[in-house]
Amino acid sequence: MRSTVTLLALAFALSPSLPAQQLSNARFYVAGGFELTPLAGDGLGLSAQAGYIRQFSRLGLRLGVAYFERHRQNASVFGDAYASTVAATFDVTYDLTRSTVRSYLIGGLSAYRSSGWWRYEGGDRVDYARVGMAPVLGAGLRFPLGTAEAFSELRLHVGKSFNTTRVLWPLSFGIRF
Repeated sequence: MRSTVTLLALAFALSPSLPAQQLSNARFYVAGGFELTPLAGDGLGLSAQAGYIRQFSRLGLRLGVAYFERHRQNASVFGDAYASTVAATFDVTYDLTRSTVRSYLIGGLSAYRSSGWWRYEGGDRVDYARVGMAPVLGAGLRFPLGTAEAFSELRLHVGKSFNTTRVLWPLSFGIRF
């Protein structure tokens, strides 16, 4: 709830400056990368994102979808685990610089569905599915690549459902075209 109020307050505070700013062309983006959740045990995490962004000078509004997948072995409490998450995201980005290579901050909200299983060392398997909301924070860097832009970003998604906190750290590499 606090994230929603903060996001609305930010949009309201910045809204007087929006009409004076030049609109850029709307752009689509695709990205892929690694999911770097700390303390998750051995295993590989993958992430993929796609969406639409509209840039207003330094401020960007972004709608997207994301997919995260991770297979863990020797996780801290159980033997093996698998999780996949699908999310719809709304992000606000803010460019910290106006140079050719731009660093930016990300803040937003995602609605997600996470499902998977874990297997205790004794062999019992537990399946689960969760739905929730998660705030999104992060930072990125983008630079021109012909008529497109390449970018890299690290984001933090923290979701809570059924008294369980789910943390995702996707490191993504992508292109805006």
